[in-house]
Amino acid sequence: MLRLGGNTDRQRERVVAAFEKQKTTAEIAEILKTLYHGGNGLGSVSAWYAEDGIHLSHGKSVRYDRSAQVISWESAAERIGELLESGQFASNVELAEVAGYERSLLAEKLWYLYHDLSEDAREAGYLSCLSEIKGNGFPEETRHLTEQLSEPAFRQTLKEEYAAFWTAYQQDRDLLRFHYHRPREIWENLKDLDLPPQDLFFRAFPSANRSALYYRG
Repeated sequence: MLRLGGNTDRQRERVVAAFEKQKTTAEIAEILKTLYHGGNGLGSVSAWYAEDGIHLSHGKSVRYDRSAQVISWESAAERIGELLESGQFASNVELAEVAGYERSLLAEKLWYLYHDLSEDAREAGYLSCLSEIKGNGFPEETRHLTEQLSEPAFRQTLKEEYAAFWTAYQQDRDLLRFHYHRPREIWENLKDLDLPPQDLFFRAFPSANRSALYYRG
């Protein structure tokens, strides 16, 4: 259930990213809450991903089964760490693509944010390093921005400009036309890109056809 469940696109890469940044168990547990949601099943065992952890039970009523086994998110984080070390969580392709996928997710957030800048924000020059975004198409522009995010000099400029924008936005929300964005999350994502590479070794999952492992409490 930890490897195949969750209902989030490219979930394993996003989980691996948290471990590569050497987040604490508590921090990873909070991330898992956002990546694992809804329900899933394998064979006769069903899982429901809830606020207090992963509920496991036989049958299809796990969400309402008061006798379901509950695995805390902290325990799930520890177990995923074990699976990574033993090569039972992610494939070699997934491990290799983690950094690039993280940049692409951030590029998408920045693309939508820049498009929602108000005219006043643009005239004031906020996030000017993103001015190449001109509405030429989401795929092309986010692909180019993903490549730019791999360059330390560009990231430094973007961080400085984003910090200025975020400070101003907290005082004047009219700088954005819509307010569904998560400025703090984008800021944390930006900072994470500059974390030094960690000397971690994760074994690759050898085969996509291998059976998933259940948590063993």
